[in-house]
Amino acid sequence: MSEITATTAKARYIDTAEVAKMMRPQLRRTFPGVKFSVRISRYSGGSSIDIRWTDGPTVKQVEAVTHAFQSARFDGMIDLQYSANSWYCATHGARVAETYGHGMGDDGPVESRCCAAAELVHFGSGYIHEVRELSDGFRSVLAVQVRHESGMDKDAPMDERLPEGSLYQLYPYDTVRDGVYRLSVKTEHLPYGSTKTTP
Repeated sequence: MSEITATTAKARYIDTAEVAKMMRPQLRRTFPGVKFSVRISRYSGGSSIDIRWTDGPTVKQVEAVTHAFQSARFDGMIDLQYSANSWYCATHGARVAETYGHGMGDDGPVESRCCAAAELVHFGSGYIHEVRELSDGFRSVLAVQVRHESGMDKDAPMDERLPEGSLYQLYPYDTVRDGVYRLSVKTEHLPYGSTKTTP
């Protein structure tokens, strides 16, 4: 029997509402203890999924789970939307199987099947939007770090400008609040209030 690949199998279409149901257990399994809001939006020409949570993992960490659940891709260099099919099984979740419709060298197989139970599918969710919110407590923890590493007074207000040379300064008018945002992008809020920052 020949091996099933993205080029030999026919993808089964899965409606966006079902995609949201498939995604929830993957998020719970990967990030135990974090409460996610997963909602779908339908509009003329397609649908999308909005995911929101407070503190917990970074957006990049969540995207690593959700990326393969969206069927649309966009190449901003040539202003082109193209498509993707994915492998899916309940145990391993989703992984991108192939992309197509690009026509500029980005079409073809991406990843192989995770296991024999994986099915080739086309998810109805065109795009997935991940939005992380910060609690006041977590924001305060990050602000303490920004002030300390920037050589500022520990009680400096959030709208005070960062000193020149601060690790968190991108523009001359950046404030502590901007620094908190930049630090939050790479800082995971772990259980029991601890944090972990990735390079």
